[in-house]
Amino acid sequence: MKKRDGALIGIGIVVILILMWWAGIEETIELIIRADLRFLLLALLMQVFATLAWVFRWSIFLKRAEVVVRTKDILIATLVGIFANNLTPGARAGGEPARMYVITKRSDSTYGQVFATIMADRILDVIPVLLFTLVAFKYALSLKIKLLLSVLSLSTVALLMIVFVSLLVSLNENLAFKLLSKITNLGKRIFPERFAGIESKIEERLKKSIFEFRETFLELSKDPVVMGKTLFYSLALWGFMLLRTYFVFESVGYHLEIYKILMVQMAGIALGMISILPGGVGITEAVNSALYLSLRISKSLAVSATVLDRFISFWLPTIIGGGLSMYLGTKFTQKSVRK
Repeated sequence: MKKRDGALIGIGIVVILILMWWAGIEETIELIIRADLRFLLLALLMQVFATLAWVFRWSIFLKRAEVVVRTKDILIATLVGIFANNLTPGARAGGEPARMYVITKRSDSTYGQVFATIMADRILDVIPVLLFTLVAFKYALSLKIKLLLSVLSLSTVALLMIVFVSLLVSLNENLAFKLLSKITNLGKRIFPERFAGIESKIEERLKKSIFEFRETFLELSKDPVVMGKTLFYSLALWGFMLLRTYFVFESVGYHLEIYKILMVQMAGIALGMISILPGGVGITEAVNSALYLSLRISKSLAVSATVLDRFISFWLPTIIGGGLSMYLGTKFTQKSVRK
């Protein structure tokens, strides 16, 4: 991790502390400490299920692209990707090179093949989000909440831009190469020892992989069975995420309807994408708390539930992914030395 990233995360943590102070530090901490452990464990279980749904969805793309890799390695690559995403400001593209690198090292496949599955996985994930966003719009209109409507509009535009850019990159060889080069540079930040001195070799491999990338991506997009199965897992993933937040609110003694959680989660997506802080640390907590306040939830409850929800969905996966990244970085370096 660069010093700048650490400093930005530090700023985000300060924002969270200020948010808790604003909500009433003693009341907020008391609510967190007294949270029902049973519901918190259910929330944690929903996060585990959501991660597994992502793993199974990606495994379908990998299998169709004839990338032979164990489910265990796909899970590891996903967690490492989450860690990298959470350290990347903005659109969170840092996870793509990490996932591509881990799977390529754990299989006999090329960068192009693996990258095609990642792009297909990313594009497909937007479909259920857009569907859920439309449903959220309907509820926000019925409740006439201007703040939610404004942020939901921003989220919709951001998601459509992601789909457009992803498709453009997937169908244009020059843009694909530029993107592969950029995410490889991000990969150097995650595994600097492994990338040292082999930049030219990587560039040659990337050029050879572009054709395979386009060919694999087009094959994936034309397979209706693959699309159907992966769409099911996408819907399941977001369903588990909604249930996670639902159980978090139950843990602090507040019953919040699923459709209200849906509105806040869909509205908060865009803010995480454009945040200058890695993983939206601090910004996401502040925005989600404000959105819950617009639903007439007390500020202490809104902040407490948001902090707990982010601990389960952001901090725990980041810590686990970070540990795996350090382990893999050391392991790959040792293998290079032996060779």
